[in-house]
Amino acid sequence: MRMQTKIAAFGALVLVALSTVTIMALFDDVEGPFIYEVDILPVTPKSGDMITVSAYCIDTSGVSSASMSWSVNETGWVEQDMVFYACLCLAGGRWIASFGPVNAGDIVHMYVTAFDNTPGHNSANTQTFQLQIAT
Repeated sequence: MRMQTKIAAFGALVLVALSTVTIMALFDDVEGPFIYEVDILPVTPKSGDMITVSAYCIDTSGVSSASMSWSVNETGWVEQDMVFYACLCLAGGRWIASFGPVNAGDIVHMYVTAFDNTPGHNSANTQTFQLQIAT
């Protein structure tokens, strides 16, 4: 066998092996992304402020999207897509969203949801955060 043929055959075997490992990893992933370092700014919001939420999300199969849900004075939940801001590699990154302005005395609840890249788009939520808007 010629050397080029041997190299091509070896390359094909490596490609098949890596593809199999990748497919197995995607179907073995049954949990949603890990969401950490959730930052809410400003720390002490006051009337007229916009609230910005950023979160880092990571998953072995990658993160396909994230959303932020928020409610003001328990009037119902609003969900909005977060914007992908910074890459940590193929596994995830930083996501950001903003809403407002808020009014003095408002009570705001919010949480983040992230979805992975598996065929089932597994999801995970953060805890629900509460803010009291200063007067």
